[in-house]
Amino acid sequence: MDEVTKKWFDPSTVKVVRSPELEGWHQDEDLARLSGAPRGSEVHVATTQAGVIELRVLNQDLLSEPLVRSVARTVEGGYVFMIQNRAFVLRPAFRGMGIGPRSVAIELHEAQRLGYFSKVVVHAVGDWHHRAGESAMNGYYVWAKMGFNAALPICYREHPELPAICRNCRDVVELFATTEGEAFWLRHGSTIKLSFPLEESSASWNHYRRYARERGIEVTA
Repeated sequence: MDEVTKKWFDPSTVKVVRSPELEGWHQDEDLARLSGAPRGSEVHVATTQAGVIELRVLNQDLLSEPLVRSVARTVEGGYVFMIQNRAFVLRPAFRGMGIGPRSVAIELHEAQRLGYFSKVVVHAVGDWHHRAGESAMNGYYVWAKMGFNAALPICYREHPELPAICRNCRDVVELFATTEGEAFWLRHGSTIKLSFPLEESSASWNHYRRYARERGIEVTA
């Protein structure tokens, strides 16, 4: 593990509180990693009325509000792990330290390790005009930068300012493979539903590995 991960993430310091129907569902440390909970957090695990298992992370020191992630069965079978992006807000003093990306990275690795999750999805909100400030909404960019992917909507493929080198890009990961494409998305992208397929050979994993290597992110033992 890298030093930032060692400092801010230790599942043995995370308290897991389950509702009665989920007693015995995974070990506490599995759920601490699956939620991406920072050190000293409390994870409340419960089933919603819609039948979704919700992992709600409380940490008054680090988080402005609870970090919420949920598990649901897909129509294809298996499970999809869904991140509620609006509910992952670090306090201003802890932003820019690499805590957020490592939380997501730990979640991705754990979801893959457990073996029955097909993908991680997120409603990535924001745009150029709301990307900065205390109430910044820049998920549309930061999730894509980590390798979360979607087919590139036609409004972007036909955008007059799309760089020539990106004219044949079919999805967001292909767009981010070039500095020109990444800059285009930062300026013109907006709220979008993104997913991260957990198959080892997926384009998302390949993109994430480059992202992590460039930033010295190593969240596995």
